[in-house]
Amino acid sequence: MGDMTTYGIWASLYVASVISLLSQIAGKPISVAAIVGSGFLAMAVYVLHRISPEITDAMQRRHLQAVAHRRTMLFLFGLSSIVACGMLYMVQPILLLLLPIGCIAVTLYGRKTVCYPLRNIMYLKPTTVGCSIALFGWVLTGTPLPPVGAIGMAIVVSADALLCDIQDVQYDKTCGCVTLPANVHALTIWFIVFSLNIVAACFLWFAAGSLVGWIILLLCPTLFVLRRFDLRMFVDLRLPLVAVIAWTL
Repeated sequence: MGDMTTYGIWASLYVASVISLLSQIAGKPISVAAIVGSGFLAMAVYVLHRISPEITDAMQRRHLQAVAHRRTMLFLFGLSSIVACGMLYMVQPILLLLLPIGCIAVTLYGRKTVCYPLRNIMYLKPTTVGCSIALFGWVLTGTPLPPVGAIGMAIVVSADALLCDIQDVQYDKTCGCVTLPANVHALTIWFIVFSLNIVAACFLWFAAGSLVGWIILLLCPTLFVLRRFDLRMFVDLRLPLVAVIAWTL
């Protein structure tokens, strides 16, 4: 299971499910090419982010694997980029720009370049993840303004990013990234996450007439029950499950 996280398998399924859910919220046909392309693009961007982790004593298994299998990571980055470009070209050629944009965005997010890494800004870290994935989904699905679905999903993804930060507190601290979970009790983070899920559910219901937010909310307690296991993996798998449930309704 650790390899699946290291190589971005779960992350790719998560992002692909966001695309599927945004299509369902907007009442649009689900594009297989868009979903596959988004998944492989997410894998490429995730692997690029993990290729050169900061070396510290608090490194987790996925960081150690990334260091030990750097050539595999580079190969996976190239392969997933090619597949993503092929799929996105089938949707619309201009979407090929999403690959370089994604690479630039994840570099600004995780590394010190021309500015301070965005992930090191406590309140900006989870919202950056949530808004970027939701914006990517909105562009890819081509849903019209106002982007109510993207706003709702941005809230959900930001909440999920907060949960993932719980497991990363020690490593983040050693990298100079002080997150919200490092400053407040874990139960407070769960309260915030539940509240954000309620807000997203209400917003998607009243603004878009969609049940997706309520399905996401109903599965939220499951994450709390499973929090002592691999929380990151279960967070990544919740939205794919929601996408399947919403598709069958």
